[in-house]
Amino acid sequence: MSLDAAHRDAARDELDRLVDRHSGFLVAALAMRDGRPFVHRHRREVDAAKLAAMSSAMVALGNTVLTELSAGTLDHVLVEGRLGKLVLVRIPERSGLLILSVLASTETLNGLVLGQARSCAVAIGEILMRPAAIASVEVAVPAPAALGGQGDVAALGMPVPAT
Repeated sequence: MSLDAAHRDAARDELDRLVDRHSGFLVAALAMRDGRPFVHRHRREVDAAKLAAMSSAMVALGNTVLTELSAGTLDHVLVEGRLGKLVLVRIPERSGLLILSVLASTETLNGLVLGQARSCAVAIGEILMRPAAIASVEVAVPAPAALGGQGDVAALGMPVPAT
C-alpha cells in the first residue's frame, strides 16, 4: 500500500477532529509500525519522532507478550501516569502499517479516550483503503428523510419517473 500526501492530509483531518472533540485530548499522532512519525496533532508540544518510536515499540512488545501468553492479538495499550494517559491502537487496515497514539489528561475518562481512539482508528483505516487519488475526497450521502420520499434520483435534482 502506498501512502501519499492525500492520505496524510485526510489522516491529519481525522486527528484534528479527534483532538477538537474534547479538551482532555492533548496529542493525537500516527506512527509507522517501524517507528517513524507519519502525522500528528497536538495541544501540548511533543517530540513526534520519539513518540512514534516509543509507540511502535510498546505495540510490538504488547503483541509479543500476548502471543507468548496465548492471549490472542493486541487490541490496545493503555499506559496511565500521574499527569496523563496514553492509548495506543493499531489502524485496522490490511497491513497494520500505522499506530494511533492518543495522549489525554488524567481527568479524561478511560472509556472516552479508548472509544474515541478506536473510532478515529477505524475512520483512518477507511481512508487508507481508498486509492491515493481520492483519499481526501469526502462523499456526502443524503439521509433518507432528506430525500422527501422521492429516492436518490430526486435528491440529485433529476426527474422522477411517474408510476
